[in-house]
Amino acid sequence: MSPPPTRQLEQLSLAAENMPTLRSQTHRRRRPSRSDHEEQDDNSMVRSQSQLVYDIESLELDSRARAMAGLHGRFDMVYCRADPAFFEFQLTERPRIRVRERGAECTCSEYENRPDMACRHIFWLVDQVYETVSPHTPLPLSKDGVSPSLPPLHSLLHDRLEMVAGEMQWHFIPETTASSESSPETTTITTAMSRQDKVRDIMSAFSEDTLPADFRRDLAETTTEPRTPEQCVVQGDFEATVFRLAVHDDNVYASIRKAMPAGACAAIFFDKVQKQSRNLLLGFDEYRRTGRLPPGRQSLEVKEVAAELQRHVDQIRINLASRIPYGTEGAAEALLALLQDVSARNIDAFEQSPWGRQAPPGEDEDDRNLYEQLIGQANGGSSGVGGGGGGGTTETEGGFFVLDVLESLPAAVLASYIPNLNDILGKVEINRAPALFVRKLKSLIHEAQASLAASRSKRPATADAGGSPKRTR
Repeated sequence: MSPPPTRQLEQLSLAAENMPTLRSQTHRRRRPSRSDHEEQDDNSMVRSQSQLVYDIESLELDSRARAMAGLHGRFDMVYCRADPAFFEFQLTERPRIRVRERGAECTCSEYENRPDMACRHIFWLVDQVYETVSPHTPLPLSKDGVSPSLPPLHSLLHDRLEMVAGEMQWHFIPETTASSESSPETTTITTAMSRQDKVRDIMSAFSEDTLPADFRRDLAETTTEPRTPEQCVVQGDFEATVFRLAVHDDNVYASIRKAMPAGACAAIFFDKVQKQSRNLLLGFDEYRRTGRLPPGRQSLEVKEVAAELQRHVDQIRINLASRIPYGTEGAAEALLALLQDVSARNIDAFEQSPWGRQAPPGEDEDDRNLYEQLIGQANGGSSGVGGGGGGGTTETEGGFFVLDVLESLPAAVLASYIPNLNDILGKVEINRAPALFVRKLKSLIHEAQASLAASRSKRPATADAGGSPKRTR
């Protein structure tokens, strides 16, 4: 494993006669438009960052301001995904746009204050999508952010979001990646980080051991009203003052985010979880040998350790979802290190205890075996620790320690850890792990190997493809 960190239309066929030609079908051509001098003389004509020209003459003053901010703005796309009910676009920080048949909506305060007109983020997104279809300009814009001269945005994206994402170099999440146990309408809402979460994440990243959830639990901004810088001051508490400022002041937030980017926060988080798991197992080993507990610990019995390790896995699962697209490698390393450690512990932890541990009534050797608690008794049902049931007796898959979270990672990420996966497979086969557990692990290895083979078979792109390099987004 690597050392711990410190640190993305084929031809449209909708039944519309005015459907534009895809940019990907031809070399990008200069669009017929007015000269820059003519545009400057006509305030109703706006050239966007994509070099499309829009006619905003019909927009009222507030809507014009939003259109200008969006068409001239630069926003970073974290991910996009398709859902049966909508198309979702998550931008950095807070804005999340959902495009439905009835139109687009955004979670930003600008849209929430006046939802009768598009916000800057919607105008920006529309421009990005229009760029991929190379329409003739100038295009008139409505207050909803779209052009009446083109098909609805939802129609332009229908069955083609992945192609648009590839064209714009956005991270696209396939529909199968979404949780099957919760409604798509709520999946992203419940996992996305709020501004407070992000600030806490950034500030905790400067701590050697503290996870975001444990960092200054007294810091919680309950008011939804904006604060002035003066109102953010907490006398005698610099951390609390910075926390409030970063929550309420976009400039302060942007500064600390620049110092600690989201990717670095993700890497640090997963490294901390891995360190916590490692320290827990070291403390457990010391306890079973000597009976001594680490400072602050009241007990380190097998079932308690198993439950805590399962909580670590749950933390990784939740944070993978909320930190998309960052942290996949760090999460893989933490999960595989933990699975390797547990798969090597198929022992009675207190057999012939040298310090005279007294077993409680009814305890058997499986109760004292960490491997049995987390892997050996896996039955493909609930992932809860300590549940009964013989291993591999059910045909219902799911609920396997670590494997369920590994399954959510891209096969290309797991391809870097095939030796680790094979090492784990060898151990659990010797330990007679449940058949379904072994089957799922073999499936992950097969997918990782297929991904590795596919990447090796790809030839380097030739330099005669033509066209201009894509803009960085």
